[in-house]
This record gives sequence, structure tokens and C-alpha cells, in this order.
Amino acid sequence: MALTDKIKKDIIDKKQRKSESIEYFKEEILVTDALKEDYDNAVISIDVDLLTDINTVNDTLYAVTEAYQNRIDFGCRTDLYWAIESFTPGSSGPPATSDSYTLRCSRLSPVSSASSITVIDPSTSGITTVLPGEMPFIGAGIVYDNLHGIKYYWEPYLRDIGDTTIGSFIGFVGTASTELSVVSAVSDQVISGFSTGNLVISSKNGVFGGSNNRIVGFGTTVVTGISTSVMQELIGVSTTSYQFSTLILENSTVGFATLPESDGSYVDFTVVTDPDTFEELVEDKRGRGFRYKIPFDKNPYSPQKIGILDLSTAGKGTEIIYDNSGNPSNEQSWKPEYEGIEKGGEKIKEPNVGAGRTYYVIGFTNKPIKLFGGEDAVEGDTITVSSLGGLYSPISAPGGCTARETALTSAIGARDSAEASLSSAGGCITNKVKAANAIRKERSDYALKIWTLRQSIGNEVERYAEYEALETYIEQEKTSIDGTGTVSCL
Repeated sequence: MALTDKIKKDIIDKKQRKSESIEYFKEEILVTDALKEDYDNAVISIDVDLLTDINTVNDTLYAVTEAYQNRIDFGCRTDLYWAIESFTPGSSGPPATSDSYTLRCSRLSPVSSASSITVIDPSTSGITTVLPGEMPFIGAGIVYDNLHGIKYYWEPYLRDIGDTTIGSFIGFVGTASTELSVVSAVSDQVISGFSTGNLVISSKNGVFGGSNNRIVGFGTTVVTGISTSVMQELIGVSTTSYQFSTLILENSTVGFATLPESDGSYVDFTVVTDPDTFEELVEDKRGRGFRYKIPFDKNPYSPQKIGILDLSTAGKGTEIIYDNSGNPSNEQSWKPEYEGIEKGGEKIKEPNVGAGRTYYVIGFTNKPIKLFGGEDAVEGDTITVSSLGGLYSPISAPGGCTARETALTSAIGARDSAEASLSSAGGCITNKVKAANAIRKERSDYALKIWTLRQSIGNEVERYAEYEALETYIEQEKTSIDGTGTVSCL
């Protein structure tokens, strides 16, 4: 038997054994996944129970938000104020001129401005400088309350077979732009798992021309002018200048995503495997590895995703904790193996993820008025004055305000009672979290076994491909594989 024939037979035998191994691993995955399903269902059951408790309490916070807004809408208070747009000091002349203020009637908002603004305080008529995102806003005109939530930590080994999601992040982008900034203290690590061709989905409608966009490249950009409070809230760094990694998009945006949005929220972006690539993995021409396979050296614990559970994501995560921090609820990805490493003078730490906030519009008892005629000002009105006196007038409360105040007091009492019950109900929430994590640990044992089996498939598929390449070479070579034969690639 020629040397070529011996090698060819050996390769055929090894290919067969690899195929058999792959089929065995696939069967083991299916069996293990079936066993894991019981724990999946148990985790979801406890999570739903937890979320029912949490949502009941949060509903009382939302009721307070609504009661405050009802008081504004009914006319018992106002959410309008005068903001100073410009100021020109007077001169002694000749000719002598007076001070000149240009004022705009503005409405209270969770996000005051991208930069500092100067306002006339409705309560004192004094000049007040408001910093970006400052709370409470203008005295106690608007304040926030931290929502309650269950924070989850998710690692790749728990990913279901067929899940095409690669990662998610808070981002911002301008109109008609192809450069999407990734907001993270480790944005370079966040994008390290992305590839050109991956699709990007925005949680805000109208940012992209269609339902998604496509990554065609990567870059970096130094962003300036972001308020220190926003930077501290998102990545724990108090600076107005920061370098972020960017995704270069195939198509220009038609809308925008700001940091933050006008309601104080942030826009999520999710990166997924494009459908064509996923179908190739699923169908695999030789029917072997498809979506089960993963690289043998892939880290099962990184990148980690952190987010807040809701009823649609109950059961997600390898661990959960109770949260009342008020941090943004956007899911964020990071690589925990970089924790503690210094970057830009700051040590890398876990992203700031929490259950978010709700805002109470307290309002003012004095309303903005126009000087001529004393008529009420409406949002967007501008006036030019030489002094800042007489800009507000006390509100004449209409009939029915007593009922609104009573409803507000009742809502606040219900909130306080619900929050007290949440924290002192015999450790009920704590025990449920512990139970959910105990079940999650049991599930993780099965998930890690599946991960190992998938790595084994990935390794076997790679070896199979090598044997197949060698077999093809043997088929094509002209004489023998004893060191004298050659195969032309031309």
C-alpha cells in the first residue's frame, strides 16, 4: 500500500471518529439542556414572584408622580419659570443705557440643559445658576425618587442555543452621522467582540432609517462638553472630556440619540449576528458543528452583561441582587477581568446599572407673568427687561385643589408604607433573592457543562476541517506524498 493510501485511510478513520464525537456531544447537549429546563422554569417562577413585589412598590412611586402632575395640570401649581437667555450690562454713557435681560419662559424637565443655565427662582426671585442634570432643580421645583429593581449579572455560558445577541451598550449619535459612540469606561473592550457585518439595533425609534444598521468599521473619538454628573452617573468618572470607541455604520442615521434624552433616559444599542451568518452556522454545509460550536478558548464568563429584570426577562442572569441605587436601567456589557486596572487615571469598575428613577414635578406657587398687562406667560414666550422685579405672581388656586392635595398626601403615604413593607417584611425580598440565586447556581452547573460540550464540538469541527483539507490535498496531488510530489495552486 502506498504511503498516500495509508495516510488517506488514517485520515478517513479519524474524520469518522470526529463525526461520531460531534454527534455524541450534540446528544449530550440536548440531554443536559432538557435537564436544565426544570431549573429555568424554577428561576422564572421565583423571579416573577419577586418582580410582582417590586412592581407593586414601584407602582406607588408612579402614583406619587401622577399625583404631583395632576396638581400641576389642574392649576394648583405651575411648572413654568423664567430662564435668562442673555444679559447686556448698562453703561453710564453717553448715551446712558440700562441693563438688558432677555428671558424665556421654560418648563421644568428632568434634564435641565446640556450646559449650565441661569434662571429666576420663582420662590425667591433671585438669580440661580443650575448645573446640568442638577437635582433638585430650582429649589425643589422637581426632584427624583429611586425606583426599586432586581439587577442581574449574565455570563456567556448561560446563552441559549440560537441566541444571536453579541452585546449591548448605552450610546449616542448625531443626525446624518455614521459614527456611533459607545459609552463605557472600557468601550474598547466592549467592542472587541463585535465584527464588521454585525447588525446594530436601537431602542429608540427613528434613529436608523430602517430597523437596524450594519457595522462596517471601528474608530475612536474624544467627546467634550458632556456634564460631569452624566459621566459620573454612567461610568463613574467626573470629567467633561473622554475618549470613546465608536462603531462606523454602513448607513447615515436619520435621527439622533443624545446623552441623555430630554426625559432623562439613555438610548440602548444592541449588536447581533447578521441573519446570513447565523443561518450559515445553523445549517452548516456538512451538518456538523452549526450553532452548537464555540471556540475552544472562548471565555465563559466574559463579556458580562448587567441589567434590570422585568417580566419579559424573568429568569435571566447567573446572579441577581436587589437595587435601589437610582442608576440608569440600561443593560451594559463589560469585561470583569479588567476590574481594578487603571485607565485615564481611574480604575476600571463595574458599570453603573440600577433600577432608574421617577421624577416628581413639585412645581411653584408663583407663576411667570409678562410685565405689560401682567398676563400669564406660556412656554416659549420671550421678554426683554431692564430689571428682574415683578416677573412672578402668586397663583390663585382654583376650586378642587384641596382634593388634589389630599390625593397627593394619600399617594405619598401609600408609597412610604409600601417601601417600609419591602424593606422590613421579615426579610422576604432578601430570602426570595437568595432562593433565586440558589436555583441559578444549580442551573449554572448544567449550563457550564453545555458550554464545555460546545467547546468540544468547536474543537472537533476545527480538527475535522483540517483532516478534510489534508484529504483534499491528497486527492489532488499528482504522484505521492513522499516528499517529491507537488500540488499547484495556480
